[in-house]
Amino acid sequence: MLPLVVALTVALSAPCPAPDHTAPTRPGPLLIDVSSGGVVLRWAPSTDDRGPIHYQVYERDRLVTTVTEPGYQYSAFPPPPGIFIFAVRTIDEAGNVSAAAYQSLGRIWRGDEVPPAPTDLRLASGVLSWTAPALPPGGFVPPVAGYEVLLDGRVAGRLGGTSFVLDERARVYGVRAINAVDQLSPVAELVTASGRPPSRG
Repeated sequence: MLPLVVALTVALSAPCPAPDHTAPTRPGPLLIDVSSGGVVLRWAPSTDDRGPIHYQVYERDRLVTTVTEPGYQYSAFPPPPGIFIFAVRTIDEAGNVSAAAYQSLGRIWRGDEVPPAPTDLRLASGVLSWTAPALPPGGFVPPVAGYEVLLDGRVAGRLGGTSFVLDERARVYGVRAINAVDQLSPVAELVTASGRPPSRG
């Protein structure tokens, strides 16, 4: 019985790793190679503070596949006439997602469209969250690819979700959207009196 007690004590006393709240870096730029060999997507790899990572490939908001390497053959044949909108984002083992890299096959956006800012910034239990900006349907406006979080004007992180776990306090919390053509929205700000986020317990 003694060895079991000792083993259980050692297992219970082993330190638990800290939760992973850091999103992987944004992949890209996303490149499309169209030839007689079909449609091939390629992008620069992402990095993550812990790894491993996977890449999720989308076409018009439809998840096509998940891969482990920075490339994917979308089609073995040349595509039919039309507009294809591809996106790739990175996801880590903890479920944190990066901002997405976009590219279209066929011109659909001018390239200078500025996204609207996120709204409804709120701070609770050490988590900054916000509401995604509303965009008109149809795909004629570049979709939001992710967000940039600023603490007192300094970039603290870039991610694909709408919440950010804070590791430090600030007086001014800001969030701005990044869209598919890499334009930044105006900064939505939340100013606190003390600059101290609530404890996460």
